[in-house]
Amino acid sequence: MLLRNYWYVAAWSDELSTKPLARMILNEPIALFRAPDGKACALQDRCAHRRMPLSHGRIDGDRLICCYHGLAYDFSGRCVRVPGQTEPPRNIRVRSFPTVERYGAVWVWMGEPEMADPVRIFNCDEIDPEGAGHKFHFHVKASYLYLNDNLSDLLHQAYLHNPSFGGNTDPLGETKPVITQQGDCIDVRWDWANVVVPGTFGAVGAIVGKADGWNYSHFEPPCFYINRPGFAAAGTGGIRSERPQGDGKLSFTVYQLITPETLRTSHFFKIVRCDWPAEMIPKLPLFIDNVNREDIWACEEQQRMEDLDATAPMHAIPTDAPVVRMRHIVQRLHAEEQRSQTAPSKVPA
Repeated sequence: MLLRNYWYVAAWSDELSTKPLARMILNEPIALFRAPDGKACALQDRCAHRRMPLSHGRIDGDRLICCYHGLAYDFSGRCVRVPGQTEPPRNIRVRSFPTVERYGAVWVWMGEPEMADPVRIFNCDEIDPEGAGHKFHFHVKASYLYLNDNLSDLLHQAYLHNPSFGGNTDPLGETKPVITQQGDCIDVRWDWANVVVPGTFGAVGAIVGKADGWNYSHFEPPCFYINRPGFAAAGTGGIRSERPQGDGKLSFTVYQLITPETLRTSHFFKIVRCDWPAEMIPKLPLFIDNVNREDIWACEEQQRMEDLDATAPMHAIPTDAPVVRMRHIVQRLHAEEQRSQTAPSKVPA
């Protein structure tokens, strides 16, 4: 279920240069690079002559030169020179993909080009469009749907994240989430009152004693999430606590930008926005890395089990409700996209 008519993050802006970068998006190899004027470009990473990856080539002025036989392509994907020919070849080209740079990321449109409206890019409203925020990229050997599952049902944070949270997390699993849906968007709210603060949150946030906690998750199809986790000293207002970050409170916002690589592998981009004091920022990468390594391990293990036996039974529990809703939404949107691609064109009478 790979949906094509969406904007996906292909790379961080600072990954691109005039040296082509190879990346697989939705089972399609693409070559990403910057034109001499700085514009981000994306071409199908397969020379139309002998299928050599164009990402092995080089940029020469306004052309991408294939390393194998020297065919030259302009940045629209049209072949403009074949060595030994005096005239440009006819009808030799590779596909180009629309790109937009926003939030410090290069977004690529893999679907119908005429539908590539930048207004449809996932809204990271707390991030400066020019790219402020702390960026992370993980490669995951599992379907994007397993990452969706993981971010839809946060019951796992009480158990899977026991190590990274520093223990004392089992009681978090006893609270029932509040689930709402508007259109194809799903919101899940977890709130905890007067619980033992997870060790890592307590240490980094200098939270002493009991705490009130929260984790709010927002889903937009096909695979974009916003998570707002945090803890604050008990009785100080929860998510609205005015305690300073690192002095009785710790919270942040994570924009989860999942890009399917293949049917069974994914790129997991994320931008973290936090208003921590400067001296606390060096602690963020390790905190994010530890949590996500646990999530990735769980997703990859599930993918491994599916590959062994896709028919093995799975039984739903109450907190699976947002997972079930998310899967239904993605299935419906995929079916609608497939129908629109196979619908016969209308011929005037």
